[in-house]
Amino acid sequence: MAKFIFNMQGLLNIKEKLEEQCKTEYGKALNKLEEEKNILLNFENKKQQNIISFRESISKGVKPGYIDSINKYTSLIDKKIEDQKVIVNKAKDFVEEKRLALLEAMKQRKVLEALKEKGKENYFKEELKKEQKMIDEIVSYKYNKA
Repeated sequence: MAKFIFNMQGLLNIKEKLEEQCKTEYGKALNKLEEEKNILLNFENKKQQNIISFRESISKGVKPGYIDSINKYTSLIDKKIEDQKVIVNKAKDFVEEKRLALLEAMKQRKVLEALKEKGKENYFKEELKKEQKMIDEIVSYKYNKA
């Protein structure tokens, strides 16, 4: 019996490599999103620590210059938090883009694999028919000879 050869194997190989590349990019995008979320969390923690520190210093009595510097620092952290939220949202959008690209690559690979399996099934059915025909001819030959 001859070996099955899928005539689009090269394309299937390319689609498999593309899928792997998409998986890698998706993983990197997820890691970047987590990094950006951690940065945001650090800014929010700094703000909370600043508020706690300010409350403690008020109970002890503070100079007006210190209050002004605390307000400026809090405003700066608030600005950084808002900027970081924008960055996190962009990272989320990028992750979604990479996820959709991965899904599309998986879909394309699965279509080709389904075609390959269908072709393989048809090939083996045809080979089985050929073998059966050959067996029938041998039996018919032996029967007619006897």
